[in-house]
Amino acid sequence: MDKLVDASLSPDLASRPFKFTSKQGRNRRAQLLSIAFELLKEKSPEEISFADICKKAKIPRPSAYHFFPNVEAIFHGIRLLHSEGMVEKLTALNHETFHTWKEYIERSIDVAIEVTNSEIAFPRLIYGYRMSNPEMRLVGQELDIKLANLTKQGLVERFHLPNLSILDQIFGVAISIPDSLLKLSYRSYGDFTPWMVGEAKKATISYLLNYFPEVCEQKK
Repeated sequence: MDKLVDASLSPDLASRPFKFTSKQGRNRRAQLLSIAFELLKEKSPEEISFADICKKAKIPRPSAYHFFPNVEAIFHGIRLLHSEGMVEKLTALNHETFHTWKEYIERSIDVAIEVTNSEIAFPRLIYGYRMSNPEMRLVGQELDIKLANLTKQGLVERFHLPNLSILDQIFGVAISIPDSLLKLSYRSYGDFTPWMVGEAKKATISYLLNYFPEVCEQKK
């Protein structure tokens, strides 16, 4: 949560830039995000209003508008926190050992689930709620590109992959496969079931086998 307090978020999400220097400003922004987190443990995003968050945070709505213009902007802040966690955990895979590219793909999916399940707010916002703000959806698309690049780099640095001109596009499709299946699992069962997680791994690997051999030589 502290990492979001001084963050800039997306510039079009607020009526003024997020440039808080006062301790009170940082505290109030953190309080609004914390209260949203708490409410999401009890309710679905659709059941939570901007007024609910302000009331529970004991911050007048006119003051809260200085930090977030609406409830979606608060939810977006929480989603950015999830995104940051994803990037950190995927980057940390650099310290792990993988003998095959398939192991790396499976581990990447496990990491995505670990981060998403670390807070009940994350799956509720990411898989159970649709943002209406187009700028927020654009940020989500940019994150997908970043995660695809991280996955690609993780494999390129470890294995001799085929030299393909469409490698970026391949990984863009590859990360969308588990994302879609995890969304299906959450919306169908309210959770990421072991069977659906297994299907997500198999589907992703099966897709990549169209472009990669069963075994790619490890780089020394």
